[in-house]
Amino acid sequence: MPREWRRPLAEFDPAAFHRALLTVDVGRFMVFREVIDSTMVVARRELDEGAPHGTLVMAEEQTAGRGRKGRTFQSPRGENLYFTLLLRSPLDTHRRLPVLVPLAVCRAVTGLGVQAAIKWPNDLWAGGRKLCGMLIDAELAQGQGFAMVGIGVNVNGDPTIIPELADIATSVRRELGRDVSREALLAAICNELEVALQLAPAEAIARYRAASLVLGREVVVTPLSGLPFVARAESIAQDGSLVVLDSTGQRRSLNAAEVTLRPASEAGSRPA
Repeated sequence: MPREWRRPLAEFDPAAFHRALLTVDVGRFMVFREVIDSTMVVARRELDEGAPHGTLVMAEEQTAGRGRKGRTFQSPRGENLYFTLLLRSPLDTHRRLPVLVPLAVCRAVTGLGVQAAIKWPNDLWAGGRKLCGMLIDAELAQGQGFAMVGIGVNVNGDPTIIPELADIATSVRRELGRDVSREALLAAICNELEVALQLAPAEAIARYRAASLVLGREVVVTPLSGLPFVARAESIAQDGSLVVLDSTGQRRSLNAAEVTLRPASEAGSRPA
């Protein structure tokens, strides 16, 4: 039987969140639900109804949380952060969201003392395990970018009690050895994101590279089509694409692919 680990639920306090918020737009308009299927579903409706830039949709619990490639996102009640931000941005900023969003979340988490890094393109890892996942649904209309940015952060829960996550996930609490305020962390993410949205492109990509988990390491790349291959992650381009050097000596620029860190025991060898 799986190990059980639970504490009394600490309900999220929207008022405490807003007291810690320093932004002009991001997070100022909040849609809060106790239980919903997915914050992305509610965010879609809010976007279609004209919700303003920076609108925050948050839930204590999701019954059908969605990750990348349609994967299920575990969303137990009262422990973590599950939210979607609606962003309306100029095209240049909109195109850089895959860099700006993970950068902002990483800076907020490391501000707590967690040694977190960005696993390209936009997951956060700490201690060799996944801490946070993000999903960006983006579209263009009338010269402006619209995006729904879904984010799930393991905060005070213990994902290792879930068998399929036992060896691959962690939480802020596991990394720090103590509970943290979900309200303060969510506010910090919003604060950092509003700052990141104003960064010059060169500064943003420099900060993203500095926070990268994959640069200089061997990875297994699984393209959207084609066979997986081993490569070394060499650089991250200005547009956020990952430049890798494969086993034939060819450089490839990746805009969309699944990238997995190659185990140290296998690094240095090349596939036949």
